[in-house]
Amino acid sequence: MTAANLKRALVTGSTGFIGSRLTQCLVAEGREVAVVARPDSPLDQLGDAAGQVELLRHDGTTSQLSGFVEAFSPEIVFHLAANFIGVHTSEDVAPLVADNVAFTAQVCQAMVAAETRCLVAAGTVWQHANSPPGDPVPTPNSLYAATKQAAEDIIAYYAQTGALSSIALKIYDSYGPGDPRPKFLTALDSAAAAGNTLNATSGKQQMHLVHVDDIVAAFRHAGAMLASNEANGHHSYTLPSGKPVTLKSIVSTWQKATGRSVDVAWGTRPDRPGEILVPWEGVRLPGWEPKISLETGFKAFSDA
Repeated sequence: MTAANLKRALVTGSTGFIGSRLTQCLVAEGREVAVVARPDSPLDQLGDAAGQVELLRHDGTTSQLSGFVEAFSPEIVFHLAANFIGVHTSEDVAPLVADNVAFTAQVCQAMVAAETRCLVAAGTVWQHANSPPGDPVPTPNSLYAATKQAAEDIIAYYAQTGALSSIALKIYDSYGPGDPRPKFLTALDSAAAAGNTLNATSGKQQMHLVHVDDIVAAFRHAGAMLASNEANGHHSYTLPSGKPVTLKSIVSTWQKATGRSVDVAWGTRPDRPGEILVPWEGVRLPGWEPKISLETGFKAFSDA
């Protein structure tokens, strides 16, 4: 982020993997940062940055959130809070809608009331699971993806009123050191350490796998675009790697980069519902590209 006037940033989702890394980066740059968190959310992911941010424990009401934003008066909001449930049950419907849709509307409304103009929000390419390349029409593959699309529609509505300018960044697969999520690379690392066989799907699905540091750089760049008026209204971009690679290729690259071996039993697990075999290709964030190769990222991931 290079825009000189972005000295105060508010972050939602700062207790998550990507949000915590973004928060740490903003703090390291010397910016004033406030984070919105649930009353019971742990701050472990923030590390030392937890003591250097203004912590705003949200009770769920729009009035309290509006008060937070007005009092802190940020130049920009980075909205990464989300409830991810890949395959939902009946009990998941209400929290998915509340966390992903209603909370996004609250964030936008609070920004309007406080006259905070710039919003960078996290989306997912799952919003376009079955869309043809370049086709902006959403085709969500899960209720989670549908709620993320609804959230972006709400953001676009507020932008169309002229009350704010926004950029939605649709994220593919992410990875990096310290990732607490139950992702494939974590399972791969654990299987290699234990000498176990890893049961996996066919491995034919193609993925854009992007290092968390590159994703953080994209959010900072998008923020600078909004602050400099390079982008106005609402825009939606993707954050792809250089090219998609198969899961089998990822395992091969991981083994070469780390010097470790693991036995993978391909095809012993079925694809998950809504599995994306070929990723949707949208419009890449202008002025950004990933810098960290899979080889470099995998070695650092394994060494951490």
